[in-house]
Amino acid sequence: MSGASPRPPVTVDDLIARAEITDVIMDLARGTDRLDEDLMAGCYHPDGFDDHNAFRGSGTEFAKWVVDVLPHFEATMHFVGPPRIRLDPADPDVAHVDTYCEAHHVSRPDADGHQTDMVLGLRYVDRFERRPSGRGGHWLVAKRVCAFDWSSTVTTDAAARYRFEPDFTVGRRFGDRDRTDITYLNPNPSTNPSTNPSTSPMAPGEDQQ
Repeated sequence: MSGASPRPPVTVDDLIARAEITDVIMDLARGTDRLDEDLMAGCYHPDGFDDHNAFRGSGTEFAKWVVDVLPHFEATMHFVGPPRIRLDPADPDVAHVDTYCEAHHVSRPDADGHQTDMVLGLRYVDRFERRPSGRGGHWLVAKRVCAFDWSSTVTTDAAARYRFEPDFTVGRRFGDRDRTDITYLNPNPSTNPSTNPSTSPMAPGEDQQ
């Protein structure tokens, strides 16, 4: 029985390309959940195109669309799996990538305290290009298409939700999905708000004690 064709050896350039592409995919997910327009737009080439089905346009336009539309939800969270990256053997500056994602969209509470979580199972199907060509270039999205596989909606009520303790680090405590999030702050634990209350920014409307 003949075996599978051997894969070509992995080069240092291959590893660098895969790391850079993975970082861009993670930045896009983070930028979406933090409503960071600049971070999202910076993941696309200037002529990059995004097809989210509900939206089709340039990467810059997509980033603007996200920050206009997603505040409708109290929170979103995009869980992305390890990307499947295939470097084009005919063009070292092109990569074909698909990434599984489970996207949660949590509504704001209604008058009775009920919330819904719209969950989407999807895949990001991307064409990445390195520009300019060669080691001095940057891998960014040239085209992204969202392929949806399934959806579901979960409803909860206020009594069923876990209540975070006052000293817990909660993503929306110091701001509303923006650059006040802990991931934008100094990574030194001694100066992080979660471990040093004296340096914590106050939430809107919170009085200094």
